[in-house]
Amino acid sequence: MSRGLRHVRAIPARFAAHVGRTVRDLPAPVKEEIHAAVLRACGDPWSWPQADKYELDDTVRVITTSAAIVHYVILTGPDPHLWVFAIVT
Repeated sequence: MSRGLRHVRAIPARFAAHVGRTVRDLPAPVKEEIHAAVLRACGDPWSWPQADKYELDDTVRVITTSAAIVHYVILTGPDPHLWVFAIVT
């Protein structure tokens, strides 16, 4: 997949419904930490490491915070965004 997003300032993130529900139910400090990490990913989608489980697809990235592990994929094209599809707390 193209890494054409390397020069984009920021792109939006979209969350799978179950991820959104999980984040919503977390304590405020944990939500804030995840929010800051996702903002970093929106600003530079390649800033987080590649997820080991998806080693053949370098667009799948993993965010690690003190309380959660969050997986997202970088989607390019006419409507580029991050798709946050998994969270483990």
